[in-house]
Amino acid sequence: MKHLLTSLLLSSLVVSCATKPRDLDRPAPGTPAIRVSQAVDCTYPDGKFTLPAGIYQPEARSSKGIYYVAPERLKTTGIIRDGHERGGLFIANEGWQWAWTGHPGREAADSEYTILGKRGIIMPTHYKFEPYVKYTKVKTKSR
Repeated sequence: MKHLLTSLLLSSLVVSCATKPRDLDRPAPGTPAIRVSQAVDCTYPDGKFTLPAGIYQPEARSSKGIYYVAPERLKTTGIIRDGHERGGLFIANEGWQWAWTGHPGREAADSEYTILGKRGIIMPTHYKFEPYVKYTKVKTKSR
């Protein structure tokens, strides 16, 4: 009986993970980068971080928007990773913004045949913050 319950639990977990929609994909070809002209100190309820100035490349996209990776690590108040986190700016289709840390590009590149699909263990963490970050789109060069 114990083995039967374990088997049922495992099979339902595998089926539920395998049938979830893919959250992250690679950015669409031709997605322009964005430029943040000056570093921005951002605060959120549990801390603060600095988004560096520079060109942010599109790394991944979801149905809600695009993840742009910062040109260098975000400076944080934390002690993990020596106060520097890999991350960037998430721009929603509607225009609102969230900062993120993590590896959405790796998640988007994961094989569709894994048990977790596009929902792996390194999904980005999102932070609602202030102030709004001003940016401009970077024109892509035509070949």
